[in-house]
Amino acid sequence: MAMTKKEKEALEAALTVAALRTTTDVAPDVPPPTNGGLSKGFAVVGERSDNGRVEPACSSSVHHGIGQHDRTTSQNARHLYSTKILALKALRRAIEQDCAVRLRRVDRMIDAESSNTTTT
Repeated sequence: MAMTKKEKEALEAALTVAALRTTTDVAPDVPPPTNGGLSKGFAVVGERSDNGRVEPACSSSVHHGIGQHDRTTSQNARHLYSTKILALKALRRAIEQDCAVRLRRVDRMIDAESSNTTTT
């Protein structure tokens, strides 16, 4: 029986998750302030690069700053992590997810090559 598009997507998602051990997702727990002032915490930076890191950060209701807790330098409010350990766990989770997608891509190439190989 042929799989539907939704079933194929679900299977692909399950195989991607199985490609690596994954950790629990960690959501930012410090929202931007709604009535002025700055929220302070930590931000994950560069999680999709080889230089992912955690930096101190702050956010107002319309701007945020990375690398300091006392001033904003970039547009848009940003949710932050209350502790560095939470931010590091989030960084690890993001890197795991990126690697799982990349490994799954290689798995698909191996599967395709295996099905194309004929014995002589």
